[in-house]
Amino acid sequence: MAPGGRISRGSGAVPADATYFHDAVTGVDAGEVNGARFDALFVQFVDPEHGFALTATCPGGKRLCSYGLAVSIDGGRTYENRALPLAKVPPLEGYSADLHAVTTQTVVIEDRGQWWVSIDAGRTWRSAPDSAARNVAEIPAAGRLHTRCADTNCDIRELTVIDPDTGMRLKVPNVPLKRVHGSSESTITPDGTRWICGTAQGDVPALATTRDGGRTWSVSRFPKPDKLLYGPRLLAGPGSLRYAVFSVQREDAKNGFGPMYASTDAGRTWTRIRDGQGQPASILDAIVRPDGTLLIGTELDGPMISADGGRTFTRHGVGPGVSSFIERSGIVTALRADGAYSMSLDGGATWSPISVPAP
Repeated sequence: MAPGGRISRGSGAVPADATYFHDAVTGVDAGEVNGARFDALFVQFVDPEHGFALTATCPGGKRLCSYGLAVSIDGGRTYENRALPLAKVPPLEGYSADLHAVTTQTVVIEDRGQWWVSIDAGRTWRSAPDSAARNVAEIPAAGRLHTRCADTNCDIRELTVIDPDTGMRLKVPNVPLKRVHGSSESTITPDGTRWICGTAQGDVPALATTRDGGRTWSVSRFPKPDKLLYGPRLLAGPGSLRYAVFSVQREDAKNGFGPMYASTDAGRTWTRIRDGQGQPASILDAIVRPDGTLLIGTELDGPMISADGGRTFTRHGVGPGVSSFIERSGIVTALRADGAYSMSLDGGATWSPISVPAP
């Protein structure tokens, strides 16, 4: 979202008095309602029944836009719209708030250094400091990894975990990387693996994984690709199958598909299977299905799949293009290129549209 969007400051619980109940069948997740623009900016499900959507409504013209929270407890069939303690946003500033759904009750809204926490599924809110409260000896089982910007330009990031009970950020000690660029956030593999990516000593791209809540880490180092944008990100497949994927700058794509490595022993050893050349030219996001098939989103060719471990790809129809995936607790939520969301309960084989109602 474009920079901008300020939120009110304060402390203590802020009641969300305006609560409405809607049938999602009649709702929309992007478009116009009574002359106002309505969008579901982020949709995140924490289990097959409980989901949260950060929404925005713009009346048009120079009138201010409002954030909202839609909450579902029945797998997205119906939603309650709840108010948020965020200041309204001038339309030209754009949206900057972000959603972190941690548990069925704990949800966090982050916006321009401000941190708003609810531990009752969005009914009440309190402001929290923009800092990590304390060190944590072990990453909580239901905690969500989060990289906090430690300077103005976000050149330095601090690895934290969002406490599932309080919504506060806790600092993860003994981080094995010199710099952390990203993490698995809420995604945890069946064997309990979480990952972070960044650089190790010598400015070498690296991937670090933990299976015991951060008490110990395993670090894999990779050759640095030319014009590196991001990576390596970890994709976990069935059993011990893993992929490490890089994004790079390419002349034929903004988010170029860089080198990709595969591991059949849960990341202990790696083999390069793509050199960052050839097609598909871009990669926006990716998941591995339960049968080992790779599903990626691309800029120009829409969704594509690979049944041979990433060596070749063919086009795949998952609606009008997919730009990103969130995988959690057996649920895959996909953001499509048209701004709408879809959900899969079978690892991306079949999809259902997510319809978030306007308030």
